[in-house]
Amino acid sequence: MGVIILEDKEFFDGMYWLFTKTTRAKDAYWKPEEDPDDDGFRIWAVDKEDSHTLIAKGFSSADADWICAVHGCFPDLIRHLMSATDEAARLDLEKDTLTNELMQMALELDRYK
Repeated sequence: MGVIILEDKEFFDGMYWLFTKTTRAKDAYWKPEEDPDDDGFRIWAVDKEDSHTLIAKGFSSADADWICAVHGCFPDLIRHLMSATDEAARLDLEKDTLTNELMQMALELDRYK
């Protein structure tokens, strides 16, 4: 199971690295807005000073909402997945330790019989 966890961590790290390369990932959130020049929606990166940087345009409302939601929750999602992966590895190790102790006790019990 350790190999799978390592592959998962490498995947999560790679995905987070790609996220950090997105426009204004460090200092802004992405927000959808109806495009007055088009039938679609624009996606903006908006910072604390309300400065807007255009990310993309031409999306449907649902697509723009989804992209902005995923972009906004991505760092927390990766942290949660890394934490869950670490916990799974810890529990797997604990299970192995308890199984070993149980086997040792069974062997000791057999000696007394």
